Parts: sequence; C-alpha cells; structure tokens
Amino acid sequence: MNERRIRVFLADDHVMVREGLAALISKEPDIEVVGQEGHGLAIVNSVLECKPDVVVLDIMMPGINGLDICRELTRKARQISILILTMYDDEQFIVRALEYGSSGYLLKETAGDQLAAAVRTVARKEMYLGPGIPRHVLECIGRGRADPYEQLTTRERQVLQLIAEGKTNREVAEELKLAVKTVDTHRAHLMRKLNIHDQTSLVKFAIRKGIVSTR
Repeated sequence: MNERRIRVFLADDHVMVREGLAALISKEPDIEVVGQEGHGLAIVNSVLECKPDVVVLDIMMPGINGLDICRELTRKARQISILILTMYDDEQFIVRALEYGSSGYLLKETAGDQLAAAVRTVARKEMYLGPGIPRHVLECIGRGRADPYEQLTTRERQVLQLIAEGKTNREVAEELKLAVKTVDTHRAHLMRKLNIHDQTSLVKFAIRKGIVSTR
C-alpha cells in the first residue's frame, strides 16, 4: 500500500510562479498540490480549510506579508509546516521567519533543484535552510532588540500594510470589511505603538521592515 502523499499549499501572488511550482511538484510521486492562493488576506482561511501538511509561502504578498501570515498560521495551526520561498536573502527576513515559526527558508533561484527536498524535510518537522542561507542566522533568533513592531496585533499589521500600499482609510475598511472608524482606531493605535506620527514615516518604516517592497 502506498504511503500518504505530502499535501502542499502554494501561496504566491504571481500566478505564473504558482503554476511553475505546481509543475515542479507534480513530478514528485510523494507530493501533491492541494490548494493555491495569491492574496495575503485570504491565505490563512484558505489554509485552515485545506489542511495541508506544508505551506510554501512567499514573503511579499498583497494585504498582509508572508512573514505575518507565517506568524498567524503558527498560532492557529501548529501542525502545519511552513516553508518560506522567496527572492529575498536579507538576514532580518530569515530570522523573523524562523522566529515566527517557519521550518524552512529557500531562495527562488534554487527552487528548481531544492523544492522537493525542502518540502520533504519540513514535512518531517525538520529545519531546512537552502543554499545561500547563512547558518549563523540560527544564533540570531531571539537576540534582537525589543522591536515595537512585535507589539502590533494581526489586524494592526494588516492596516499598516494596506496603508503602506497606498490605500486610503476607506479603501482599507472595504478591504478588511471594517467600519472606517474602526480603521481610524487601529491606525491611531499602531502609530502610537510605533511612535510614528505621519504617513510618510509610516511608509518608510514599512519599506525598511520589508512589509512592502519598492522593487
């Protein structure tokens, strides 16, 4: 009797990337794609419904970034392993991914050769750091200075990212299905926690933190 295949969910905002990853995985007899999503705000609910073994997750996503998605999934579904697959090799991203519960970090440039091995490794609840990822990042976990961003709730992180993406409070409210006054309140709270007092500084913070990209 054949062993159960590893169930994989693909989360990337580029359809062609997801299709390419799905094609790679389809060649593996022990791995199958059971779901896909391209918008950050929809990923957590889609994953919880799909119940995969592994989520392959990009960092730069619209609505809420992959690192914060990783944090949320770790809180709500610890049985699911998360593999970050990204073009970003910045050490702050790697450290945050591991602190937020990711079991692996792989660069897209090496995915063609390494994806299947990475998926199998994290599915076994083992750590996977792909080629080009410095091993000393493991020593940095938990050693950073107190970060005010860590004080933000998931909703505040969503509001921050959408504002940094250029959306108005009304557009944020529509996206998150909230009242405008509620968004105003979240915005005021997050700006107080971050000690930021104007829109320009908020956007600069989001870029510096890797919440949104200028690429």
